[in-house]
Amino acid sequence: MTRTQRLLTLLQILKESRYPVTADTLASKLQISVRSIYRDIDSLRCQGAEIVGEAGIGYQLKSGLLLPPLMFDDNELEALILGLRWVENNADEELKLAAMRAVNKINSVVKQGAQTVIHQTTLFAPSTQTTSIDNVIAKDLRRSLRKETKAKIEYQDEQGKHSNRIIWPIAIGYMRETQVLAAWCELRQSYRHFRLDRIQSYSALDDKLPYPKHYLFEQWRKDVLCMTTDKI
Repeated sequence: MTRTQRLLTLLQILKESRYPVTADTLASKLQISVRSIYRDIDSLRCQGAEIVGEAGIGYQLKSGLLLPPLMFDDNELEALILGLRWVENNADEELKLAAMRAVNKINSVVKQGAQTVIHQTTLFAPSTQTTSIDNVIAKDLRRSLRKETKAKIEYQDEQGKHSNRIIWPIAIGYMRETQVLAAWCELRQSYRHFRLDRIQSYSALDDKLPYPKHYLFEQWRKDVLCMTTDKI
């Protein structure tokens, strides 16, 4: 392992730890001396990494530092490209464009050998979506998910019946043939699943969700994740 690789690995270990890590533990994981850990910590601090702590207590990386994706192995690169190619072929237009930009960004920061893996990999993900999704609805839906706000939708069920509902968007599932929104429905007073291709209109509201989205998501997983997505 080169020193550059060791410094990136040290940063990653600190980034993944919720609590201070002692120099002895770091030295054991990197198979170097404690004295080398002290020198590496000083080097990282000089390069701008906000590492708090000291010898005898432990070290911790303050949140907010994003590591550049410089050191992907071949399997990691292929996994990333395969996933992004799936998005390019199965998501809405905004996500497709985002996936293409992500490939370009990854290509711009990896080394030349890794660029060859990106350009020459023959892993591909064909489209499995057989239903058409409204790009504007998909975009507005993801925005309301990020902002954790309620939404008003007009929905057409399998029998063609229309209904207007106030929902609490929780998650989007990308299924084999379509995309499904999981949400709390105020009309039904329970969790429901809505196929995006059956949503006729979608309006994000200013009202914030009454509970944090991650809490609602965990409750949904516990209560209805195994239920059929046909229930609406």
